[in-house]
Amino acid sequence: MGKNSYEFELERIKTLIKEREAGRVGLQLPEGLKTVATEIAAEISRETEADVILSGSSCYGACDIDEKLEGVADILFHFGHTDTFFSKKHVLSKELSREKDHEKVVFIELRSTVNIKPVVERAIAEIKGDCVGLVATVQHVNALEEAKEVLACAGKEAVIGKSNNLKYEGQVLGCDFFTAKVPCDEIMFIGSGSFHPMGIALYAGKRVIAADPFTMQISVIEPDDLRKKRYIVIGRALDAKSFGILISMKSGQFKLSEAIALQKRAFAKGLEAYLIALEEITEERLLGFKVDAFVNTACPRLAEDFIHFKKPVLSINEFEVVLGERSWEDIFILQ
Repeated sequence: MGKNSYEFELERIKTLIKEREAGRVGLQLPEGLKTVATEIAAEISRETEADVILSGSSCYGACDIDEKLEGVADILFHFGHTDTFFSKKHVLSKELSREKDHEKVVFIELRSTVNIKPVVERAIAEIKGDCVGLVATVQHVNALEEAKEVLACAGKEAVIGKSNNLKYEGQVLGCDFFTAKVPCDEIMFIGSGSFHPMGIALYAGKRVIAADPFTMQISVIEPDDLRKKRYIVIGRALDAKSFGILISMKSGQFKLSEAIALQKRAFAKGLEAYLIALEEITEERLLGFKVDAFVNTACPRLAEDFIHFKKPVLSINEFEVVLGERSWEDIFILQ
């Protein structure tokens, strides 16, 4: 995937820089597109004479703004995500004293220029029933109606799910799969990567057909396989006596009140619980803490990343099972 695969909106970017008379510009791109970052920076710098600074930090979603770079730039262009977390103010935590409205952040959604019709036609062979839900990342949501027409020609009914909090119908995030809540047993995901379709399968409990327009690869994810892995992790944590409750310091994921409430509920059950704040949740950063298991209050998309950690890392819902406050059947709920 290169520069020609997406609409980078460079003319709009250059116009905004000139209109705002920005002398220092920040660019934050997802990992897979950092290979074109220098090319984009060179063009912007050449035609606007602005100093362009590339973010080397993570860029997992709209909840993951490089706030330090934003602080030194006149304008920060954040690529690959929508402004969902900022147009929906209730999504952001109000507890961070350093929280801002991110008025200097401009979101570039990176709409794909790749034709989705060939991969959808190829994916039809994997559909077992007559009805399939259609979802996509923001890069492909504009093509969902076209995908629906392709499926109709093959005699398949396609349902594009309504959004609860997100900007577009049929859009999914790593933390929001509500649009997969449709009256179909199967979901077709249009996009790249595995964590979105795996998250859909895990939380929606539906068979997911993942169709990648860039590679033309089709993969099928079964929910039972993923859920079994999570049940094993929960089982390992049932005998734990001490827990580290993880708090993400990313402003879009910061849930301090929820973490403190979980700690108090653990205390009430006679368990030890400690609050641990960090920017990135990796096993290396957790190794030094002498607890039996961890509870993640940050992005739920990380559940699959935690499978291979030596100590169990639970979601909030999974921790409630350990506390005896939630049934095993109610762990995965789309709200």
